[in-house]
Amino acid sequence: MRRTLAILFALAGITLSAQDINGGVYTGLSLPVGDLKDKSDFGTNQFFGAHVGGHLDFVITPHHEVRAHVTYEKFPGSGWGGANDYKNEYSAFQVGADWVYHFDGPRSGWYTVAGASLNSIKDDYEFNAGGFRFSGSASQSGKFGVRGGGGFAFTPNFSVEGTLNQIFVDKNGNDGFGFDTATWAQVSAVFRFGR
Repeated sequence: MRRTLAILFALAGITLSAQDINGGVYTGLSLPVGDLKDKSDFGTNQFFGAHVGGHLDFVITPHHEVRAHVTYEKFPGSGWGGANDYKNEYSAFQVGADWVYHFDGPRSGWYTVAGASLNSIKDDYEFNAGGFRFSGSASQSGKFGVRGGGGFAFTPNFSVEGTLNQIFVDKNGNDGFGFDTATWAQVSAVFRFGR
C-alpha cells in the first residue's frame, strides 16, 4: 500500500510540475441584476458596483485551463425613499474555480468560463424609523455560487471577459436578505503574469 501511494504521489508531482501555471489580477464593473438591484427596500437601488481579484491559472491542455480565483465585490446602495427610506450596501468575498475553454489555443482568441464558488456576503443597511436613523448589518458565509460567461484574449497577458454570477442566499431569518439569490453581471479586464 505504501509503495502504491508513493508511486501515485510521484506521478502527481511529475504531472503538476509539467503543467503551465501562471497568475494574475483582474478588475472591473459589477452590475447587480434582479432582486440584488431592484427588490424594493432590499436591493442596492444602484446600477454599478466594482470588483477586484486575483487568479491562478493551471493549463491542462492547449484548450483547457482550470483557474482558481478570489474576488472582492462592492455594491454601493442608495435610498429607496418612502417612510423608512431603506439603504443597502452589499459586499461579497468569493473563492472559486473556473473551467476555461480556449477555442483558438492557449490564451488567444475567444474563450468560455464556467465555475463554482463559496461566498461570504454582507449587507450594511440604514433606515429611518419614526424620525430616527438606524443602521446594522446582515452577513452570510459559505454560500454556494455559480457563474458562466466568456471572453476574448487580445494577447497572452491581457483579456476582457464577462460573466453572469449567482449566489444562493437565505431570504429569511436574522441575517436574511429578503431574497433567495444575489445575481450580477461582471465585466473584467484580466491581466496575466508569466508567459
